[in-house]
Amino acid sequence: MFNKKRGTMFIAAFIAAMLSINVLPVNIFAANAWDAYSNFIPNETPVVKRQLRGTWISTVLNLDWPSADVKKIANDEERIQKSKEELIAILDKVVEMNMNAVFFQVSPEADAFYKSNIVPWSRYLTGTFGKDPGFDPLAFAIEEAHKRNLELHAWFNPYRVSMDMKDSTKASLNINKSVYKEHPEWIKSAMDRFVVDPGIPEARKWVISRVMEVVNNYDVDGVHFDDYFYYEKTVGELKDEDTYRKYNNGQFTNIGDFRRNNTYLLISELSQEIKKTKPWVKFGVSPAGVWGNKKDGLANGSNTQASSTNYNNCFADTRKWVMDEIIDYIAPQIYFSFGYSRAAYGELATWWSDVCRGKNVHLYIGIALYKVNDSTDTYFTANNGVPEITRQLKFNTTKPEIMGDIMFRFANLNDAKKQPVVNAMKNLRSTKALVPVMSWKGGSAPDTPSNGKLEAVNGKIRLTWTDNDPDTAYYAVYRFNIDENADITSDASAKNLIATVRKYADGVQEFTDTGLYDTEKVYYIVTALDRLHNESNGLTISTKHSQYFKDVGLKHSWAIDAIDLLYEKGVVKGVGDGIFNPGANTKRADFTIMTVKALGFEADFTDNFSDVKQDAYYYNSVGIAKKLEIVKGTGEFFNPEGNITRQDIMVIMLKALEAKGITYDKDGIDYLARYSDRNQISDYAKDAVAFLTKLGIVQGYDGKFNPKQYATRAEIAVILQNVLDKVFQQ
Repeated sequence: MFNKKRGTMFIAAFIAAMLSINVLPVNIFAANAWDAYSNFIPNETPVVKRQLRGTWISTVLNLDWPSADVKKIANDEERIQKSKEELIAILDKVVEMNMNAVFFQVSPEADAFYKSNIVPWSRYLTGTFGKDPGFDPLAFAIEEAHKRNLELHAWFNPYRVSMDMKDSTKASLNINKSVYKEHPEWIKSAMDRFVVDPGIPEARKWVISRVMEVVNNYDVDGVHFDDYFYYEKTVGELKDEDTYRKYNNGQFTNIGDFRRNNTYLLISELSQEIKKTKPWVKFGVSPAGVWGNKKDGLANGSNTQASSTNYNNCFADTRKWVMDEIIDYIAPQIYFSFGYSRAAYGELATWWSDVCRGKNVHLYIGIALYKVNDSTDTYFTANNGVPEITRQLKFNTTKPEIMGDIMFRFANLNDAKKQPVVNAMKNLRSTKALVPVMSWKGGSAPDTPSNGKLEAVNGKIRLTWTDNDPDTAYYAVYRFNIDENADITSDASAKNLIATVRKYADGVQEFTDTGLYDTEKVYYIVTALDRLHNESNGLTISTKHSQYFKDVGLKHSWAIDAIDLLYEKGVVKGVGDGIFNPGANTKRADFTIMTVKALGFEADFTDNFSDVKQDAYYYNSVGIAKKLEIVKGTGEFFNPEGNITRQDIMVIMLKALEAKGITYDKDGIDYLARYSDRNQISDYAKDAVAFLTKLGIVQGYDGKFNPKQYATRAEIAVILQNVLDKVFQQ
């Protein structure tokens, strides 16, 4: 009797094997076959700052996401929530592995994991072709990937329509928007699956329209095809002699060249459409590992004996695609060990490196993580596969053309049998990496961030800075020891790269460092990068101290410059013994003194507030401010010894600016809208808070203004220096 659970597991394993293009004869291994390459494999893994590190997220057959169990949940709300939780867990694991890209399968069977007017919803979302899943999986995946600063490439299977040809499958395909129903004249069978005939021009346009629908409607970083073009294996070949006779028009003398031209046209025409629409979107292909065997008469082929190749079986001349630079990257699936003599890893990695050398095409290698402890190739099982995968990853760093790698597939990162290799990968890649720049895609380094500040918050280090370029996509944060020279252009700086931070809005950005270190012995550099990973010069943010006050340091580092500058101008002074007392509340009289000094007010006066004694140190400053109507008391009283609130500071500062001839020109913008506690601002202070917010004198903290909170001496210094800097350029 057929065991459904075991049958499903068998099918999943079978499909995984097919996806891996494991079509070469096995058990043909050479002893120490990597010896020819051993001199090129470093003992220590080189530190690399620029390296694409990705993984495929397979949705076909629910291999990676969403899980089959979640797909079956009857309650829509619960299914949606669980689906999202699973995807978040996947992306968090990707970040944990110090990866920077995911290749997310969005159309495995002429279907959609996105809102489409061309193809139906995928059955792998709900169990039913065409059923709305209740949310947009691709939009959610992009949002969550970008939060984690991961590139997301939308992965399409261009021609496949189904995974089998069962009667039940035929019935399920008979729905609106299904190409099987709407264009039966395009449908062929291959390997017991329904596919679209690649030789029909209208079908090619349909494939392009599917991809461009995503490019136009979603913020994807790339478009990705895998190795399935004409055949998915050599059994059950596609019969297209009628298509050849109808569309060849005497152009080609054999059907092989006709087929290769069809796949070339698909790639080149789609490439042109993407470049025309969104030139920053990358386009790449992940073909089978072997383009062609030299022994089969292909002079440019590799020294391999593969039974299935790009050129002769998939009819995809992927080498020509690289030569003609109609793709941005190629990721050959070199799913073989160094010891596999028919298609050795070292031979193929070297062959592809030679092909890509000098071309505007990046080379990433597809790595067979799925084979670890699950293969007849003993090199993937000896010592849990750790030596083989380690050799491959180290060897890749010796080839400048190899810009990174992609692991097949995500679920293997959580497979218990593969944890020794996963842990080895973590050790090999203990540092983060930035995605390599594709110079031919355009873009430029953004302007350098500015206004870097550092403060201690709940025992952690909070960095803030100001973005200066609308093209900034994210930031790189480096941490250095205080005695360490910084060169962020070197590969060695990857050891100092502690985070990449997505830009979340214009203006002030932030990052909290939770690392364990001596806060007095480090400094930071923050750079801005555009979405194509061009990097700006660095902004240095250090844990410096005031030059004049020993109690103005890390905790109030955001106020150091203001306090020191105002001290040099004679506007502020300490309380004795090199102490400034930055966290102390500020008296109304003291703020008045600082305002009068900072803005250089002078005036003759004959009277003062009744509670301001003539022998008080603040008598003259308060008298001048009263004469110029900068300050007002309550009747005859000023309450000089009372602490001043943040909103009262704004009122006094507005009057001071008016005394200098600067008035509040209301422009209809609600500058208080940014403050969640704006309703707590007293009516008499609202115009003042709005005007000083407009000028950039104050910004609040964590979305609040805290109007009735007493102002500290450090806050007063920053406000006064902002006035001098932004209003009077002093």
